[in-house]
Parts: sequence; C-alpha cells; structure tokens
Amino acid sequence: MVRFVCFVLSAALFGFDAFGGHGATAVAADSMIDDVNVMCETGEGNAALLVHVQNIRSIEGNLRAQIYSSDPEEFLEKGKKLLRVDVPVAVENEQSVCVRVPAPGTYALVIMHDKNANGKADFFSEGFGFSNNPKLGFGPPAAEDVMISIPVGVSKTTVVLKYILGSDEENVQKRRKLKRG
Repeated sequence: MVRFVCFVLSAALFGFDAFGGHGATAVAADSMIDDVNVMCETGEGNAALLVHVQNIRSIEGNLRAQIYSSDPEEFLEKGKKLLRVDVPVAVENEQSVCVRVPAPGTYALVIMHDKNANGKADFFSEGFGFSNNPKLGFGPPAAEDVMISIPVGVSKTTVVLKYILGSDEENVQKRRKLKRG
C-alpha cells in the first residue's frame, strides 16, 4: 500500500500524466463475458482488448482505460496516450470493458476507477490498475512490466484495481496488526 502511495506521489511531484487527455469509445457490461464478446467483435484485421476489471469498490463514477504505445519513454507521459475510454460503472466488484486498439501490436494498459467521474485522478479515493497486474514499488511500474501483446481479433486480460486507502475492513485489520506487533 505504501509503495502505491509513492507511485501516486511521484506522479504528482514529477509531472507525469497517468490519466489525462482525451479518448475514444468503448463497450462495457457486467461480468457476463459472453455479451461483451459479442459487443467487442472486431472487423477483419482489427484488434481489441476485453478487459475484465476486478475489485471495483462501488457502483459510482466511470472506469477509465488508457492505452499507451510500446515505447517505454511514452508510458504515463502527458499527451502520449494513444486512446482513452470512459464507461459508467455498471456493477460492483467486476465489470468488463472493451477497448479497441489502433492496430494489432504491443501496448500498455492503465485502468482507473474515477469514482466521482471528474476525469481527474483522485489518488486517495480511487482505484488504479495496470495490464499484467505488476507489483507496485516506490514509483510507477516499469513500462516493460505492463506491456501486453494484442493480436488481430479480441484478446482478454484481467486487471485488479488497487485503492490506496483500502477498504474500511482492510484498514481495521491493519490497525489491529500494528497494535499487536
């Protein structure tokens, strides 16, 4: 948890843009993957990523997906994302989002639960996740750790959101462990 806070603070201090910019369209549905597969169909030669987002804390706001190129120098840099997709949160805990990418290739995916739908990263109350679910350290994950190959057709991946403050129950358990230790 502390490591993720450091990543977020690094974003604020050093000016990289984890979640800014403008985007594209997407299709979202609840955890009924078959329905989303139909909506996520691609045309011949096109590619899409069906993202199963887990650990959504509440039915409020939007899920935001951002795609970055395979260039590590552009990962999380302001103005360097290739596309952004915002969809309303439809169900608590799990939801699938279809992201149509510009072409088959290698990309980095960032997911944010924008609880208040203000289009800004409110780091202490909103959830964040990356393709490949990397372990977060004292800065952002390495671009190489979040790259995902998306061939022609529909690829699937799962992203587990992490919230800095954790749930109330998680915080209670942490405080109890600290008192005992």
